[in-house]
Amino acid sequence: MTITAEQIKFRKGKIGASQFGQAIGHGYGSRTRAELFHQMKGHMPPIVETTAMRVGNFMEPFILEEYTLKTGRAAEEYPDTQVHPDEPRIICHCDGITSDKTRLIEIKNVGPRMASAWENGVPEYYWVQGCGQSMLTGIKKVDFAAYFGGNDVRVFEVEYTDEDHAALYDGLKDFLRYMDSDEEPPHVIADLPNLDKYYAVEQDVVTVVPADKFDDGEVNAAIALYRKLKQDAKVSSQHKEHLAIAEFTIKEYMHSTELLVGQDGQQLFTWKQGKNKTVTDWEGVAAKLAEQYNVDSLEYDGIVNRETTTKKGNRTFLCKIKENV
Repeated sequence: MTITAEQIKFRKGKIGASQFGQAIGHGYGSRTRAELFHQMKGHMPPIVETTAMRVGNFMEPFILEEYTLKTGRAAEEYPDTQVHPDEPRIICHCDGITSDKTRLIEIKNVGPRMASAWENGVPEYYWVQGCGQSMLTGIKKVDFAAYFGGNDVRVFEVEYTDEDHAALYDGLKDFLRYMDSDEEPPHVIADLPNLDKYYAVEQDVVTVVPADKFDDGEVNAAIALYRKLKQDAKVSSQHKEHLAIAEFTIKEYMHSTELLVGQDGQQLFTWKQGKNKTVTDWEGVAAKLAEQYNVDSLEYDGIVNRETTTKKGNRTFLCKIKENV
Protein backbone atom coordinates (compact mmCIF):
# COMPACT_ATOMS: atom_id res chain seq x y z
CA MET A 1 0.00 0.00 0.00
CA THR A 2 1.29 3.44 -0.91
CA ILE A 3 1.13 5.62 2.19
CA THR A 4 0.43 9.34 2.10
CA ALA A 5 2.85 12.18 2.87
CA GLU A 6 0.96 12.78 6.12
CA GLN A 7 1.42 9.13 7.11
CA ILE A 8 5.12 9.29 6.28
CA LYS A 9 5.45 12.35 8.52
CA PHE A 10 3.49 10.59 11.28
CA ARG A 11 5.87 7.59 11.12
CA LYS A 12 8.87 9.69 12.22
CA GLY A 13 10.23 8.39 15.53
CA LYS A 14 7.97 5.33 15.41
CA ILE A 15 8.41 1.67 14.46
CA GLY A 16 6.34 0.50 11.50
CA ALA A 17 5.32 -3.09 10.83
CA SER A 18 7.97 -3.59 8.13
CA GLN A 19 10.58 -2.78 10.82
CA PHE A 20 9.20 -5.05 13.55
CA GLY A 21 11.37 -8.02 12.57
CA GLN A 22 14.45 -5.80 12.51
CA ALA A 23 13.60 -4.30 15.90
CA ILE A 24 13.47 -7.70 17.61
CA GLY A 25 16.58 -9.10 15.90
CA HIS A 26 14.96 -10.99 13.03
CA GLY A 27 15.77 -8.69 10.13
CA TYR A 28 17.55 -9.86 6.99
CA GLY A 29 20.83 -8.75 5.46
CA SER A 30 22.17 -5.67 7.22
CA ARG A 31 18.76 -4.85 8.73
CA THR A 32 19.82 -5.24 12.34
CA ARG A 33 18.66 -3.65 15.58
CA ALA A 34 21.72 -1.39 15.59
CA GLU A 35 21.02 -0.26 12.03
CA LEU A 36 17.42 0.58 12.93
CA PHE A 37 18.59 2.41 16.05
CA HIS A 38 20.91 4.63 14.00
CA GLN A 39 18.29 5.07 11.29
CA MET A 40 15.75 6.33 13.81
CA LYS A 41 18.37 8.55 15.47
CA GLY A 42 19.11 10.17 12.11
CA HIS A 43 22.68 8.88 11.89
CA MET A 44 22.17 6.96 8.65
CA PRO A 45 21.65 8.24 5.09
CA PRO A 46 17.95 8.54 4.22
CA ILE A 47 16.35 5.54 2.54
CA VAL A 48 16.13 6.14 -1.21
CA GLU A 49 13.15 4.71 -3.06
CA THR A 50 14.28 1.97 -5.45
CA THR A 51 12.80 0.60 -8.64
CA ALA A 52 11.79 -2.56 -6.75
CA MET A 53 9.89 -0.44 -4.21
CA ARG A 54 8.08 1.51 -6.94
CA VAL A 55 7.20 -1.66 -8.85
CA GLY A 56 5.93 -3.24 -5.61
CA ASN A 57 3.62 -0.28 -4.96
CA PHE A 58 2.41 -0.31 -8.57
CA MET A 59 1.65 -4.05 -8.47
CA GLU A 60 -0.34 -4.05 -5.21
CA PRO A 61 -3.82 -3.39 -6.71
CA PHE A 62 -3.26 -6.12 -9.30
CA ILE A 63 -2.09 -8.65 -6.71
CA LEU A 64 -5.08 -7.78 -4.49
CA GLU A 65 -7.41 -8.53 -7.41
CA GLU A 66 -5.60 -11.81 -8.05
CA TYR A 67 -6.01 -12.68 -4.38
CA THR A 68 -9.78 -12.37 -4.72
CA LEU A 69 -9.81 -14.47 -7.89
CA LYS A 70 -7.68 -17.15 -6.25
CA THR A 71 -9.50 -17.34 -2.90
CA GLY A 72 -13.02 -16.15 -3.73
CA ARG A 73 -12.76 -13.63 -0.88
CA ALA A 74 -13.78 -10.09 -1.69
CA ALA A 75 -11.05 -7.68 -0.58
CA GLU A 76 -10.30 -3.98 -0.39
CA GLU A 77 -7.43 -1.68 0.49
CA TYR A 78 -6.96 -0.89 4.18
CA PRO A 79 -5.23 2.52 4.34
CA ASP A 80 -5.90 3.43 7.99
CA THR A 81 -2.95 3.92 10.33
CA GLN A 82 -3.06 1.52 13.28
CA VAL A 83 -1.53 2.62 16.60
CA HIS A 84 -0.90 0.48 19.67
CA PRO A 85 -3.14 1.70 22.53
CA ASP A 86 -0.39 1.42 25.16
CA GLU A 87 2.66 2.42 23.10
CA PRO A 88 1.94 5.03 20.39
CA ARG A 89 5.37 4.51 18.83
CA ILE A 90 4.29 1.08 17.58
CA ILE A 91 2.25 1.55 14.41
CA CYS A 92 1.40 -0.15 11.14
CA HIS A 93 -0.24 0.34 7.77
CA CYS A 94 -1.92 -2.72 6.25
CA ASP A 95 -2.20 -3.47 2.53
CA GLY A 96 -5.67 -4.94 2.47
CA ILE A 97 -8.54 -6.57 4.33
CA THR A 98 -11.32 -8.93 3.32
CA SER A 99 -14.71 -7.30 2.97
CA ASP A 100 -16.05 -9.26 5.93
CA LYS A 101 -13.20 -7.81 8.04
CA THR A 102 -12.02 -11.25 9.20
CA ARG A 103 -8.65 -11.39 7.42
CA LEU A 104 -5.83 -8.97 6.80
CA ILE A 105 -3.98 -9.20 3.48
CA GLU A 106 -0.26 -8.51 3.23
CA ILE A 107 0.91 -8.16 -0.37
CA LYS A 108 4.42 -9.14 -1.46
CA ASN A 109 5.95 -8.74 -4.91
CA VAL A 110 8.74 -11.33 -4.67
CA GLY A 111 11.76 -10.89 -6.93
CA PRO A 112 13.86 -13.84 -8.18
CA ARG A 113 16.62 -13.13 -5.66
CA MET A 114 14.23 -13.58 -2.70
CA ALA A 115 12.06 -16.42 -4.07
CA SER A 116 14.05 -19.17 -2.33
CA ALA A 117 13.27 -17.58 1.07
CA TRP A 118 9.61 -18.58 0.58
CA GLU A 119 10.25 -22.27 -0.08
CA ASN A 120 9.21 -23.25 3.45
CA GLY A 121 6.44 -20.69 3.85
CA VAL A 122 6.41 -17.05 4.93
CA PRO A 123 9.95 -15.85 5.78
CA GLU A 124 10.43 -15.04 9.46
CA TYR A 125 10.85 -11.28 9.02
CA TYR A 126 7.57 -11.10 7.08
CA TRP A 127 5.89 -13.41 9.59
CA VAL A 128 6.81 -10.87 12.30
CA GLN A 129 5.40 -8.05 10.17
CA GLY A 130 2.09 -9.89 9.85
CA CYS A 131 2.09 -10.61 13.57
CA GLY A 132 2.40 -6.89 14.29
CA GLN A 133 -0.47 -6.03 11.97
CA SER A 134 -2.56 -8.72 13.63
CA MET A 135 -1.66 -7.38 17.08
CA LEU A 136 -2.62 -3.79 16.25
CA THR A 137 -5.89 -4.60 14.48
CA GLY A 138 -7.00 -7.51 16.66
CA ILE A 139 -7.53 -9.62 13.52
CA LYS A 140 -5.87 -13.00 14.06
CA LYS A 141 -5.83 -14.24 10.44
CA VAL A 142 -3.38 -12.75 7.95
CA ASP A 143 -3.13 -13.90 4.34
CA PHE A 144 0.15 -13.24 2.55
CA ALA A 145 -0.55 -12.77 -1.15
CA ALA A 146 2.83 -13.26 -2.84
CA TYR A 147 3.41 -12.66 -6.53
CA PHE A 148 6.44 -14.51 -7.91
CA GLY A 149 6.40 -13.14 -11.45
CA GLY A 150 4.83 -14.56 -14.59
CA ASN A 151 1.48 -16.01 -13.52
CA ASP A 152 2.44 -17.33 -10.09
CA VAL A 153 0.38 -15.87 -7.23
CA ARG A 154 0.42 -17.84 -3.99
CA VAL A 155 -1.54 -17.26 -0.80
CA PHE A 156 0.00 -18.20 2.54
CA GLU A 157 -2.53 -18.29 5.38
CA VAL A 158 -1.28 -17.54 8.90
CA GLU A 159 -3.25 -17.35 12.13
CA TYR A 160 -1.62 -15.62 15.09
CA THR A 161 -2.27 -16.10 18.80
CA ASP A 162 -2.36 -13.83 21.82
CA GLU A 163 0.95 -15.38 22.86
CA ASP A 164 2.48 -14.35 19.51
CA HIS A 165 1.26 -10.79 20.07
CA ALA A 166 2.61 -10.66 23.63
CA ALA A 167 6.05 -11.95 22.62
CA LEU A 168 6.32 -9.40 19.81
CA TYR A 169 5.19 -6.53 22.03
CA ASP A 170 7.83 -7.42 24.63
CA GLY A 171 10.50 -7.49 21.94
CA LEU A 172 9.47 -4.11 20.55
CA LYS A 173 9.41 -2.55 24.02
CA ASP A 174 12.90 -3.92 24.60
CA PHE A 175 14.12 -2.13 21.47
CA LEU A 176 12.38 1.10 22.47
CA ARG A 177 14.25 0.98 25.78
CA TYR A 178 17.46 1.27 23.77
CA MET A 179 16.01 4.30 22.03
CA ASP A 180 14.87 5.92 25.29
CA SER A 181 18.22 5.41 27.02
CA ASP A 182 20.18 6.38 23.87
CA GLU A 183 22.01 3.08 24.23
CA GLU A 184 23.06 1.34 21.04
CA PRO A 185 21.95 -2.31 20.69
CA PRO A 186 24.81 -4.84 20.54
CA HIS A 187 26.41 -5.25 17.13
CA VAL A 188 26.32 -8.48 15.13
CA ILE A 189 28.33 -9.59 12.10
CA ALA A 190 25.56 -8.30 9.79
CA ASP A 191 26.43 -4.78 10.99
CA LEU A 192 29.84 -4.91 9.29
CA PRO A 193 28.80 -2.85 6.19
CA ASN A 194 27.52 -0.06 8.44
CA LEU A 195 30.16 0.12 11.19
CA ASP A 196 31.81 3.11 9.50
CA LYS A 197 28.50 4.97 9.93
CA TYR A 198 28.02 3.91 13.56
CA TYR A 199 31.38 5.17 14.84
CA ALA A 200 31.99 8.89 14.39
CA VAL A 201 35.61 10.00 13.91
CA GLU A 202 36.84 13.57 14.26
CA GLN A 203 38.30 14.84 11.01
CA ASP A 204 42.12 14.86 10.86
CA VAL A 205 42.46 13.51 14.41
CA VAL A 206 44.50 10.33 14.87
CA THR A 207 44.03 8.31 18.03
CA VAL A 208 46.50 5.51 18.66
CA VAL A 209 45.46 2.40 20.57
CA PRO A 210 48.28 2.02 23.12
CA ALA A 211 50.33 -1.16 22.79
CA ASP A 212 49.97 -1.92 26.50
CA LYS A 213 46.21 -2.21 26.03
CA PHE A 214 46.47 -4.48 23.04
CA ASP A 215 45.98 -7.68 24.97
CA ASP A 216 42.69 -9.07 23.72
CA GLY A 217 43.28 -12.65 22.56
CA GLU A 218 40.29 -12.61 20.23
CA VAL A 219 41.56 -9.48 18.50
CA ASN A 220 45.07 -10.92 18.12
CA ALA A 221 43.59 -14.06 16.56
CA ALA A 222 41.45 -11.96 14.21
CA ILE A 223 44.50 -9.93 13.10
CA ALA A 224 46.53 -13.06 12.45
CA LEU A 225 43.69 -14.60 10.42
CA TYR A 226 43.04 -11.39 8.49
CA ARG A 227 46.73 -11.12 7.63
CA LYS A 228 46.92 -14.74 6.46
CA LEU A 229 43.80 -14.57 4.31
CA LYS A 230 44.78 -11.24 2.78
CA GLN A 231 48.10 -12.72 1.67
CA ASP A 232 46.37 -15.55 -0.19
CA ALA A 233 46.23 -15.02 -3.94
CA LYS A 234 42.64 -16.29 -4.10
CA VAL A 235 40.15 -16.23 -1.24
CA SER A 236 37.41 -18.89 -1.28
CA SER A 237 33.79 -18.13 -0.41
CA GLN A 238 34.22 -19.80 2.98
CA HIS A 239 37.36 -17.82 3.67
CA LYS A 240 35.56 -14.61 2.68
CA GLU A 241 33.13 -15.29 5.53
CA HIS A 242 36.07 -15.80 7.93
CA LEU A 243 37.66 -12.61 6.59
CA ALA A 244 34.45 -10.67 7.27
CA ILE A 245 34.30 -12.00 10.85
CA ALA A 246 37.94 -11.02 11.42
CA GLU A 247 37.33 -7.53 10.00
CA PHE A 248 34.24 -7.13 12.18
CA THR A 249 36.22 -8.10 15.31
CA ILE A 250 39.03 -5.65 14.50
CA LYS A 251 36.68 -2.76 13.73
CA GLU A 252 34.68 -3.38 16.90
CA TYR A 253 37.94 -3.14 18.85
CA MET A 254 39.00 0.06 17.09
CA HIS A 255 35.63 1.83 17.54
CA SER A 256 36.31 5.50 16.77
CA THR A 257 40.10 5.27 16.56
CA GLU A 258 41.85 5.73 13.23
CA LEU A 259 45.03 3.78 13.93
CA LEU A 260 45.70 0.38 15.47
CA VAL A 261 49.26 -0.53 16.44
CA GLY A 262 50.78 -3.77 17.64
CA GLN A 263 52.85 -4.44 20.72
CA ASP A 264 55.99 -3.40 18.81
CA GLY A 265 54.44 -0.05 17.93
CA GLN A 266 54.10 -0.80 14.24
CA GLN A 267 50.95 0.11 12.34
CA LEU A 268 48.52 -2.76 11.78
CA PHE A 269 45.34 -1.11 10.50
CA THR A 270 44.06 2.35 9.68
CA TRP A 271 40.39 3.27 9.53
CA LYS A 272 40.43 6.92 8.56
CA GLN A 273 37.61 9.30 7.86
CA GLY A 274 37.50 10.73 4.36
CA LYS A 275 36.81 14.36 3.64
CA ASN A 276 33.22 15.55 3.53
CA LYS A 277 31.79 16.42 0.14
CA THR A 278 29.34 19.17 -0.72
CA VAL A 279 26.71 18.44 -3.36
CA THR A 280 24.58 21.12 -4.99
CA ASP A 281 21.25 20.31 -6.61
CA TRP A 282 21.64 22.60 -9.60
CA GLU A 283 18.25 21.54 -11.01
CA GLY A 284 16.73 22.70 -7.74
CA VAL A 285 18.63 25.99 -8.03
CA ALA A 286 17.35 26.47 -11.59
CA ALA A 287 13.78 25.76 -10.50
CA LYS A 288 14.00 28.34 -7.70
CA LEU A 289 15.50 30.92 -10.07
CA ALA A 290 12.71 30.30 -12.58
CA GLU A 291 10.17 31.22 -9.90
CA GLN A 292 11.73 34.64 -9.40
CA TYR A 293 11.94 37.37 -12.00
CA ASN A 294 14.99 39.18 -10.65
CA VAL A 295 17.58 37.82 -8.20
CA ASP A 296 20.58 39.71 -6.86
CA SER A 297 23.88 38.05 -5.94
CA LEU A 298 22.99 37.76 -2.23
CA GLU A 299 19.68 36.06 -2.97
CA TYR A 300 21.41 33.78 -5.49
CA ASP A 301 23.98 32.70 -2.89
CA GLY A 302 21.15 31.99 -0.46
CA ILE A 303 19.36 29.77 -2.99
CA VAL A 304 22.55 27.84 -3.74
CA ASN A 305 23.25 27.36 -0.03
CA ARG A 306 19.75 25.99 0.58
CA GLU A 307 20.12 23.55 -2.32
CA THR A 308 23.55 22.37 -1.14
CA THR A 309 24.03 19.46 1.22
CA THR A 310 27.12 18.01 2.83
CA LYS A 311 27.82 14.30 2.43
CA LYS A 312 29.93 12.82 5.17
CA GLY A 313 33.10 11.18 3.97
CA ASN A 314 33.38 7.41 4.24
CA ARG A 315 35.82 5.70 6.54
CA THR A 316 38.42 3.62 4.69
CA PHE A 317 39.73 0.45 6.36
CA LEU A 318 43.26 -0.49 5.31
CA CYS A 319 45.53 -3.30 6.41
CA LYS A 320 49.04 -1.93 6.88
CA ILE A 321 50.68 -5.19 7.93
CA LYS A 322 52.10 -6.09 4.52
CA GLU A 323 53.94 -2.81 4.36
CA ASN A 324 55.72 -3.62 7.62
CA VAL A 325 56.70 -7.21 6.83
